[in-house]
Amino acid sequence: ASGENYVVAGTKKWITAGQYSDWFVTAVRTGGKNAAGVSMILVPKSDQVICSKIKTKYSSAAGTVFIAYEDAVVPTKCLFGKEGKGFQIIMSNFNHERWMICVVNLARARKCTEETFKWAMQRKIFGTKLVEQAVIREKLAQMFSSLETVTALQYEVTYSMCQKGSQSPLLGGRIALLKYTVTRICHLIADNAVQILGGRGVTRTGMGRIVEAFHRVYKIPAVYGGSEEILADLAVRMAIKAFPAEAKL
Repeated sequence: ASGENYVVAGTKKWITAGQYSDWFVTAVRTGGKNAAGVSMILVPKSDQVICSKIKTKYSSAAGTVFIAYEDAVVPTKCLFGKEGKGFQIIMSNFNHERWMICVVNLARARKCTEETFKWAMQRKIFGTKLVEQAVIREKLAQMFSSLETVTALQYEVTYSMCQKGSQSPLLGGRIALLKYTVTRICHLIADNAVQILGGRGVTRTGMGRIVEAFHRVYKIPAVYGGSEEILADLAVRMAIKAFPAEAKL
């Protein structure tokens, strides 16, 4: 801080909607090297806030940017809460964000599965419906079972969030496992769907367009909001932390 202002220098990457934004919620270091030195401030757009467009595979309309803060001047009144409390703000967002990612991607996976089932029921090969092939029914069964299983987990987690609150310490690990499981089954569903639709599954127009779009972008949620590896590790570490000392074989 400098008097009544902060001077912000640094970068942020993969900022969705940054191309259209006038304000940027930014975690900055105002103290030491650990979490207690992180604060959260609201940075206004200025000539010292440089946004460069990043081309991603999911959507050109997302306005994703790389932001460079070149000694941007920010009034101290733009601080969220108190200095040193930024890490808590970051962590308080994760449970609900990850839950939201799961809801959206399960809906898209279900739509992809529906389109695949329709195709298998109407497509004929040498006068026989595609769904009459055992290998196709096996792939559909994988899609159905994985989708229904993780949907049940989502309902249970959602109920627990309503009863205990999204910040309950009992939910962090379960939501992490939910997101990990959702992105894993999205991989299976996308792969099976394309195999069943064949050429239509990799065509951006026509009857396979929904499957093609899902297959093109399904991997992205496995990265943002916490990667699969990080969330799997988080869930196990939380289980280890809560493991009762007296529990033995």
